[in-house]
Amino acid sequence: MKSSFYLQILHQIKEKSGKPTQHTFLDSYLGNHHPRYPISAPILRALAREWVRAHRDFPAVEFASLLTELIQGESSTEKFMAGILLDYSLPSQRKFNPKIFDEWLNHLEGWAEIDAVCTNKYTRTELVAQWQKWKPLLLKFSKSKNINKRRASLVLFCSPLSQLENKALSGAALENVDRLKSEKEGLITKAISWVLRSMVKYNRKALETYLRENGHTLPKIALRETRVKLETGRKSNPKST
Repeated sequence: MKSSFYLQILHQIKEKSGKPTQHTFLDSYLGNHHPRYPISAPILRALAREWVRAHRDFPAVEFASLLTELIQGESSTEKFMAGILLDYSLPSQRKFNPKIFDEWLNHLEGWAEIDAVCTNKYTRTELVAQWQKWKPLLLKFSKSKNINKRRASLVLFCSPLSQLENKALSGAALENVDRLKSEKEGLITKAISWVLRSMVKYNRKALETYLRENGHTLPKIALRETRVKLETGRKSNPKST
């Protein structure tokens, strides 16, 4: 039986949107075939902010259970909402066991859903705060047969590495890059590019050392975009005028 909190959020999503859509031209772009409610991101974010504001004392374990219900929902919209709630969650609400991500990723498909749940303020704080729990989990994801978990093993590093210098995180991220760099799927090659570029500002020395020693073995797009970011601060060279 679904909790009243989940049902309330789903009701608000439905109330602010129309019927779910499926099999549109966005399917191939977003990387999944889950139905979506026609509701804008700003409205979803407003709903999430209001929910967190009204539930400031919501315990971490119950918060994780609510996120599980959303992530196991039929629509991508529910899964996106879980990621937005993680982004707005209070520090006390983030103190659940990160092992639950292993279950969540069984219900996420494609870059849009994975990135919504795996790149936010939660990962920015909790990968550091709960590193001893996260470290073996990220290694496990990188070796998974599930490509969505392999992508997660990379993008989970992006938010924290873009905000702070951390040798433990940058070292583990580069180990996962090295483990996955031979894969050809865009879901992985683009994630490699993203995590490397996220290191440019605060973890530049480790990145430059890795590129000198391993650049020739990286996916070409990842190497090109990372070098451009190092040189210009941009993902790609600006168009010439």
